[in-house]
Amino acid sequence: MAETGHSTAGATRFADLRPLHALLIMLGVVGLIAIGLMQPPPSAAAPQKAPVKIVGSDRPADPAGDDILLYRVIVDKVRAGQPYHAATARLLRDNSYPLKPFVTFRLPTLAFILAAIPEWLGPVLLGLLAAAVILAWTVRLGTLRASERVTMYGSLLLLAGCVTAGSPSLSVFHESWSALLIALSLALWRADRWWPSVLIALLAVMIRELALPFLLLMGASALWRRSWVEATCWAVAVALFGGAMAIHAQLVAAVILQTDPASPSWAAAGGWPFVVSSVRGATMLGFAPLVVTAFALPIALLGWLSRREAHAIFAGLFLTGFATMMMLFGRPNNFYWAMMMVPMLLPGLALAPAAIGDLRASLRRDVARAPT
Repeated sequence: MAETGHSTAGATRFADLRPLHALLIMLGVVGLIAIGLMQPPPSAAAPQKAPVKIVGSDRPADPAGDDILLYRVIVDKVRAGQPYHAATARLLRDNSYPLKPFVTFRLPTLAFILAAIPEWLGPVLLGLLAAAVILAWTVRLGTLRASERVTMYGSLLLLAGCVTAGSPSLSVFHESWSALLIALSLALWRADRWWPSVLIALLAVMIRELALPFLLLMGASALWRRSWVEATCWAVAVALFGGAMAIHAQLVAAVILQTDPASPSWAAAGGWPFVVSSVRGATMLGFAPLVVTAFALPIALLGWLSRREAHAIFAGLFLTGFATMMMLFGRPNNFYWAMMMVPMLLPGLALAPAAIGDLRASLRRDVARAPT
């Protein structure tokens, strides 16, 4: 997995692909584009309700949304000395949110961190984290076997995603912190120095459990490479998260009532249209017509999956795996899960032209060999 140089020749895994396989990949991409366009996004028909105030707080309605305001109020309660789980249960109950199962309560990590610092510092730290991701991934993109132009475009696309995730209005949004931490963890990973990646990923999953697939992916990779110490550390991180979730579940069980409402099932199976609509809702692509996202999403995934370098492979597998998970789970109002993909997704567009070129070259070789 070479990580130096700037030549694009043979940089993608499609360079030596059999023609039939190249054709199947291209048909798969075209199929995803078509499916993304065939039906309206599941959330398109949902009316946009005006922001409301949270019962139990004097804070005004937040243009960023009711959930964001709820998280701000929870941090206020913790900062004022109230126990996290009791305060959260009261706010969820009084504002008609579901309290079951226990995962409807976010892990308290982010609330504890933000409650321990001045309110103005949270957006600053989130902005600094986004800047660190942009810097780290710009350097990382420079180590791929790609041209300087590809690196430049990839960095600009990275900037677009990180600016979205690092918006000051989202400083209490768990997905923003977790997604940026995952992106930073991967950018800093090295086969000979992986421990910063493990620590950063552990913080990410302690903030939002949606980061767990990334830890499992990195642990599986370490096992595949027979890096036993690294694999053990990833396993320890997963075990620590599991222990934290078990304690969290017990604390939630102590504050909920039998009469508290339960959340509907997440097994909605919205399929690829749900992924497309969610990416639109969580990125700047929402300002563009649906056709833009329908094309951009599968092509970006193709760009990442086409590369031979370790970081690109990990990014492509994580993004594809997370998109697959969203196809199976998540209601229309869970579109914000796509934020976990936002920081790393769009740079794949800069890597896609070389992949498409190699796929076309494979097909042309088949045509050249055909009898005349």
